[in-house]
Amino acid sequence: MKTMTRGLQWSLFLRSLTMQGSWNHQRMQNLGLLWTVLSWLRRTRRDVNRDRIICRRYYGFFNTNPYLANFLFGGLIRLENDQEAGLEVPPGVIGTFRDSVGRALASLGDQLFWLGLRPTLIMAICLFGLMGQIFTVLVVIGIFTVGQLLLRWVALRKGYDLGMDIVDLLFDPRWHTWIGRMKRAGMVLTGMVAGLYLAQVAEFGVTSDRNLLWIGTVLGMGLPLILRKRLPGELLIVAALFLALVLTFAI
Repeated sequence: MKTMTRGLQWSLFLRSLTMQGSWNHQRMQNLGLLWTVLSWLRRTRRDVNRDRIICRRYYGFFNTNPYLANFLFGGLIRLENDQEAGLEVPPGVIGTFRDSVGRALASLGDQLFWLGLRPTLIMAICLFGLMGQIFTVLVVIGIFTVGQLLLRWVALRKGYDLGMDIVDLLFDPRWHTWIGRMKRAGMVLTGMVAGLYLAQVAEFGVTSDRNLLWIGTVLGMGLPLILRKRLPGELLIVAALFLALVLTFAI
């Protein structure tokens, strides 16, 4: 098996950051995928017919989660290298691998990032912003930025090393464990932000940020419980109207 050089890894990594830049309604992220794979293609032997076949293979419809896409990119480059080295890669396997793993990563990534981690971080930023801790807000943003870049870098190597065995990684139960934790944390933080905001604008006579945080925490911890109880829609509408009136006169 031909190993992934550090230069190729850097090139794939940098190109993968631009994957969303060419998003289109017809084939979504196909141009971003092709642009990334071209980083590998330009380092191999030149053959017009072969290059045309490879480009066509990556020009079709493609969509996945951008934060986890490098797991797939690494696996695809592994399969392409195996095929170039003369190892047995059945016809159509690369295309099937691209589509099936891409869809699996899209599902996991959308739940983990779009529905879990990012809403949780947004609520954390809002919470620290309401408390006036601007430096903490910048730290949270910095940690997320560095963390997702590190994940993309590591994912390239991990995907390449696993190759077809990346399917085992997708079945790891820890994915859904962390998805559940992120969603619960986001719900709690949302309630804390709502409670803290209400405590501030309604002027409950509390001046300490620490006391305000405790009020927000108590109110916020009840939000997930309310949502999990699936209260009647009419009751939620009445509660929302009451809250809107309170906030209107409080402001």
